[in-house]
Formats: sequence, C-alpha cells, structure tokens
Amino acid sequence: MNALAEFKLPAVPNLTQANKLSVPIIDQARDLAIKDDDSYIASWALIERHDQAIAKVGEWFDPFVSGLNQLHKMAVALRAQFIDPLVASKNRLLAERKRHRTEQDVIAQKKRDADAEILRKQEAAALLKEAKKIEKSGDVETATVLREQAATLPAPAVPVVSTVTKQTGSVEKTRWIATVTNYELVPIEYKTLDHTKKTQRELIDSKIQGVVDKLGNQIAIAGVDIRKDTSEHSRAVR
Repeated sequence: MNALAEFKLPAVPNLTQANKLSVPIIDQARDLAIKDDDSYIASWALIERHDQAIAKVGEWFDPFVSGLNQLHKMAVALRAQFIDPLVASKNRLLAERKRHRTEQDVIAQKKRDADAEILRKQEAAALLKEAKKIEKSGDVETATVLREQAATLPAPAVPVVSTVTKQTGSVEKTRWIATVTNYELVPIEYKTLDHTKKTQRELIDSKIQGVVDKLGNQIAIAGVDIRKDTSEHSRAVR
C-alpha cells in the first residue's frame, strides 16, 4: 500500500487550453470546401495546422496517459499480490474436495456392487428353489431353464446415492473429455488430415472433442477414451 500512496499522480492537462487549440481548426476544416486551386492549396496549410495541433495535444496529454497507465499496471500487480494466493488456495481446497468426492464415490460404488450381488444371489436362490419344486412335480424342462436363468442372472441395478454433503453455493459442472489413445484406429471422418503432424493432431482432437461435448459417452469412437469429469465451482450465496 505504501507504494500506491507514494505514487504521484500526473497533472491533468488543461482541457480549456486543448479545446481552444483544437475546436477552431476543426471548425475551419468543416467550413472549407475544395472547389478550385486556391482552396486546394489552402487545405494543405490547414492539414499542417492539424498536425501541429495533434503534436501539441499529444505533448500535453502523453505524460498524463503514461502516468495513468503506469498506475494501472501497478494497481493490477498490487491486486494480484492478494488475489493470486487466494485463488491458488481456493483451487487447492477444491482439488481436495474433488479427491474426497472421488474416494467416496468409489466406496459407494463398491457398496452398490456388493448390495447388487446380494440381491442377485437372493433372486438366484429363489429361482433354484422354484426349479427344485417344479422338478419334483415332473417338469424337468422348465426346472432346467430356471437353473440356467439362475446361473446367468445379472445383478440388478442399484442406484448410487452420494454420501457427500451437498452445500449451498457449490456448483458442480460435468463434462466429457475425449483422449485419443491411438490415432491409427480413429475413423477416417475424424482424421481427414495428416495425423502424424502435431498441429493437425490438435485439429483432430478438437473435432472429436466437439462431438463428445454434445453426445458424451453415448458415442463410441475407435482409438478414443471418453471419460466424465466433474469439477466444483463456488458462487455467491444470495
């Protein structure tokens, strides 16, 4: 703050003086109509007066403008001394929160899979019990089908409930990110350019990302890994 307090503001140019110099020249130029050689020659003298006035106004205003530019640069740098560490600290916290959410999501997914397997085994046991009952009644064919169903029964879909607290002011943005893992496998419609060149690979990447932005993982592209990324942002609480 001391540097800001000690900065000497440049003097504001005399606006009345600037108007007194420029306005008559502008008015004279507006009134001049070039219709003959005399007015043509006279116009050049007026152009020279414009040049002289422009130079003089620049002489008056340039130190003022330069001083304000320097003050602006200093003010921006001064603000950055406080803003940049705060932003870096905030981003570190957001990264830690993302790490925690990812860990909790993995735990929730494992629990979901375990719960789904329990339900699958229960449903399979019920099918086997029914198959045994039907087999005793003499319907061996139906019992065989039920046993096959029990053996291949998929785990039921169990919704994943996030255990991470949702907080007011927190906004999560989800996007799909495409990463080309093998340019040789990428379909021709995406690599009409020479994919061996770095700059053209970037264009191919951009084209694929544009499609993935719209379709997410609903589309599968050979040679491309598509993953979901969720980032958290903060907004002012109203």
